[in-house]
Amino acid sequence: MANVSPRSMKVKVRCPGKVILFGEHASVYGYPSLVTTVSAYTQVEIEQLIEPVIRYEAPAFDFKLECKVTLFEDVTPITDDVTERQACEQIRHILSQKQSVTEESWFLLLYFYHKIVPLSNRFGVKVTATTQLWPGAGMGSSASYCCSLALALLTLCEGDSSITNVNRISYQGEKVFHGTPSGVDNTACSFGGCLMYNKTGHKDMSPVPAKTTPRLLVINSRQPHNTVDIVGQVREQRHKLTSTFKRIGEITREGEERLRAGKDISSLITENHNLLNKLPGVSNTHTDRIVEICRDYGVPAKITGAGGGGVVIGIIPTDCANLSELISSLKTAGYQVLTSLKTGVRGVEIVRDCVEAAVSECLSENV
Repeated sequence: MANVSPRSMKVKVRCPGKVILFGEHASVYGYPSLVTTVSAYTQVEIEQLIEPVIRYEAPAFDFKLECKVTLFEDVTPITDDVTERQACEQIRHILSQKQSVTEESWFLLLYFYHKIVPLSNRFGVKVTATTQLWPGAGMGSSASYCCSLALALLTLCEGDSSITNVNRISYQGEKVFHGTPSGVDNTACSFGGCLMYNKTGHKDMSPVPAKTTPRLLVINSRQPHNTVDIVGQVREQRHKLTSTFKRIGEITREGEERLRAGKDISSLITENHNLLNKLPGVSNTHTDRIVEICRDYGVPAKITGAGGGGVVIGIIPTDCANLSELISSLKTAGYQVLTSLKTGVRGVEIVRDCVEAAVSECLSENV
C-alpha cells in the first residue's frame, strides 16, 4: 500500500452545545438538573502539515496565530496530574514571553496538542475552528471546543478515540479552563442526548431516553454575567430558599418523566422560570423582557444557566404559526437568536464527508 502524504491527512469534527432545561441553582444543593444537547455546533478541522508549525485560525473572532512545534521542547511531558499542571504553567509562560495574544482557545489547542500528539511524532497542523455557540453564555462552548479538539487530534494520531476517552481528556481541558467544573458540559457534549445530573456524594450522570424532544429558541441577552458571583448571592440567602429549591428539584424530576413519556414540558418551563425569578441576582430587565416577548407569542421561556444575563430558552409549540414574527421582535429588541434548535442531538462526531474526501484524495494521489 502506498504511503499517505501528511498533507492529505485532514479530519473535521463537530460537537453540539448544551443548555440546562431544568434545575439551575437547586442542583448546587443536591437536587438534580436536566441537561440537553442542542443542534448548534462548534466545528474544528485539523490538517496535518509537513512544515513543523501549529497554525490556528478562528475566522469568527479574527484570530490567526502560529508557533513552531519546537515550542514544546522545554515543556514537561504530561504523565499525571502534577506534570499536567507543570506543563500548563510552562505553556502559559512561553506564550506570555513570545506572543502578546493570550486567547484561551489558542492555549487550549497547544495544551491538547502537547497532551495527545506523541513526542516521537510532533507533526505540524493547521487548525480551523468555527462555532455557532456564544462564549460565556452557558451553552457549553468551551466543552464543545475541547471535545472537538480531542477527537480530531486523537483521530489523526490513531489514538484511543472512543467517546469515553474523548470525554475524559475533554474534562481535563475543562479543568484547565474553569478550575473545578462539574463535568456535566463535557459529558453532555461527548455523549449527546439528554442527561440527568445529581450532585450527591458521588457525581452521577445518567442518560434520559426522551421519547420526543422539543425544539428550542435560544436567545442571547448579550448581557455579561459572572456565574460565581450569582451563585454566591443565592448562597447567602439559601436558608430562606429551601422550599424553592425543593420545588425546582420536583419540577426537574417531573420534566424527566414527561420527556421519557413524550409529553409536553411547557408548563414546567414556565414554573421553573418563575421560581428562578425568586432567587437573588438571577433575573434582570433583559432576561425578563425576553421571557415576556416570548410569552406574548405563545412560547414558554425560562432562564437557562446561572442567569443575571446570559441566555434564555423558549419551547417552540408544534402549532406555532408566528415564529418568524417572534424572532423579528426579539432581534428588533437587540437580542441574538438561534431558532428551531433540535434537542437531544448526538454528541461529538467526525464529519464523514470531509474524512471521505481526504481519503479519496490520498488514494488518488498514491495509486
